[in-house]
Amino acid sequence: MKYISQWITLILAGIVIAGVYFYVTHAMQAQKNRIQTPRPAAPEQAIELSTLTTTTGSYAATITASGLVKPRYSLTMTSQVSGEVIRLSSQFESGQVIKKGHVLGQLQNSELNSSVASAKNTLAAAELAFKEEMRQGEQAKAEWQAAGFTGEPDSDLVLRAPQLAAAKSEVEAAKAALENARTKLAYTKVVAPFDALIIARNVSPGSYLSAGSEIGTLYSTDRAEIQLDLSNSDWLKLPNSSILLENWPVLISSIDTSETWQGKVLSINQHIDETTRMRSLTISLENPLQHTPPLIPGAFVEVSIQGKRLDNLWRLPNTALSQKSEIWYVDENSRLAAFETTPWFVDSKYVYIQVPDTMRNKTYEVLAQPYNSYLKGTLVKPLNTSGQTNKSVQP
Repeated sequence: MKYISQWITLILAGIVIAGVYFYVTHAMQAQKNRIQTPRPAAPEQAIELSTLTTTTGSYAATITASGLVKPRYSLTMTSQVSGEVIRLSSQFESGQVIKKGHVLGQLQNSELNSSVASAKNTLAAAELAFKEEMRQGEQAKAEWQAAGFTGEPDSDLVLRAPQLAAAKSEVEAAKAALENARTKLAYTKVVAPFDALIIARNVSPGSYLSAGSEIGTLYSTDRAEIQLDLSNSDWLKLPNSSILLENWPVLISSIDTSETWQGKVLSINQHIDETTRMRSLTISLENPLQHTPPLIPGAFVEVSIQGKRLDNLWRLPNTALSQKSEIWYVDENSRLAAFETTPWFVDSKYVYIQVPDTMRNKTYEVLAQPYNSYLKGTLVKPLNTSGQTNKSVQP
């Protein structure tokens, strides 16, 4: 009995140990399975970003450049002859506007008066000699015929043809000398060659002037001109020859005030300046001093020229262009995408972007203010802040 009882105890202990072993092993396996089983993925959260709705359109660039207002003609008048200033016009003062032909001053030169009188005398004598030679020629011809000679004489001296030609040349030379003397005498009267603004007067009554002495400085008043140097990128935004044929309008604005004038494109230079490596065009304004307010010579102005219309552009706020020159948008899967670009042109509010071919004529949500931390492919919930679609209109 004693051995049976020990075996039963041993068997029961073995059963208990086996049960504990299997229990512990099962628990450890279950725990291991729980650790290795992945948790279900959490749903991806879309980030909310401010966007604006945009589509391609046609827009015209505005080319802006600065320049100096200059007159059509700038003339420093000089004396053509010598003489004493005996009279000056009351309008020959700085700031006065005069008409073409206005007599600004009068010089006195007795030698010129004497030259005119002498030239008249020489001309009278030459005309008298010419008439006498004509009469002698007629008499020689009559004598030749009265002598019964036929044909022409062996020498034209017989009928005095060379003498007559010489006398005629003397008359013509005397007339030219008289005209020259009268022209020089006329130069003693200082006359404005065009409608002008007096810039400076360099003489006074009693001044003695030599030929070539400065009298004053005049600016023409019929037209103001502004030359603008434009880069090659600016020229690409302008129309071709139509800019001249259509009197292409431009807006001239004062740098210092809010005053504006409506001018036009006058001419285009067909060469590149060797120093600046730029081409220039000239803007004009007719009768600048008659405008209200007047556009005065020497003013520094800003000129705005409307360019040609360009297609397939996005017009976006300036903030839409990132620091890396990228445009960020939401693709068809509501995920962030971007492309690098260089603005075709800009103004005070907008950048105008050339759209990739695959994105033309489609509507996109564009980020209003992207940051460098954004990642492509991020799920996005657009929050439209534009208020309206950016349609194809000219700004």
